[in-house]
Amino acid sequence: MSDFNTHKWLKKQYLTEAGLNESKATEAAKAMNDAIASVDESLSYSDFALAIASILKDEYGSHNFNPFMKVLHAELGMEESLNEAEKMATYKVEVVLAADEGGPDYSEDVEVKVDSSLKGDELNSAIRNAVYDKGYTRRSIYKINYKK
Repeated sequence: MSDFNTHKWLKKQYLTEAGLNESKATEAAKAMNDAIASVDESLSYSDFALAIASILKDEYGSHNFNPFMKVLHAELGMEESLNEAEKMATYKVEVVLAADEGGPDYSEDVEVKVDSSLKGDELNSAIRNAVYDKGYTRRSIYKINYKK
């Protein structure tokens, strides 16, 4: 949200209110609002999402889903979280738990997400910290095995 340009937004808002900023998107939005109002003034967000999904599937095709979502996320200010999800990797981790006497007792399988750019010791540390975030402690863990 730090990239939000107040000047650009205010200019766009002013032009829209003055009726001088009629883009295809603005015209389509007005038509969609009118159509929604004719169906149900208080259309739920889930019904709205289902309607948009239907239009995307029937009229635009699946090859446009990702570009559509990128524009939508950017317009809603969700770019950071979308990019963040692309940079994460999921690892399957076998957590071998320690017995009271210090040897291995039994193991549990968990999945963790870490930054996909990490390698070597940084990756090991990130996976270990993600396992700790799941509620395990240093004392309870005998060994950690993981694979992507």
